[in-house]
Parts: sequence; structure tokens; C-alpha cells
Amino acid sequence: MNAVTLDGYILVTLLMAVTIGSVWLAGRLAERRGRSFRTWAWIGAIIGPFALPLLYLFPSRNTASLPGRVQGGR
Repeated sequence: MNAVTLDGYILVTLLMAVTIGSVWLAGRLAERRGRSFRTWAWIGAIIGPFALPLLYLFPSRNTASLPGRVQGGR
């Protein structure tokens, strides 16, 4: 009963790939929203893909990326 199967390795590999992807994606999305890449990458590493919806719950710090804003308006 202690034998590790190929299914176990595949599952662990997929979970690691999703976690690493969410770390990078959370950092990049945070950067686009005016937040720290490093901070949100760590948050993504700790809570995984749950960091992505959490990031969208916080308001964007970039006023240019808010809907209805005109860049360079006079």
C-alpha cells in the first residue's frame, strides 16, 4: 500500500505547475494594477490560485487603468 503510482506524480506535477503559474500571474496582474509584484507573488505562493480573485477585490492603484478615465485629457 506504500507504492507511489504514476497518477500521484502527475497530480503533484499539475498542482505545482498551477501554483507556479498563479505566482507569476498574480505578480503580473498586481503590477498592472499598481501594486507590488514581489508582495503579490508571495501571496500567490502561499494561497495559490486564490490570490487571483483576491487581487481583483482590491481597487486598482493606477488611475489610468480605471474604467471611464481618459489618459492625457485636457
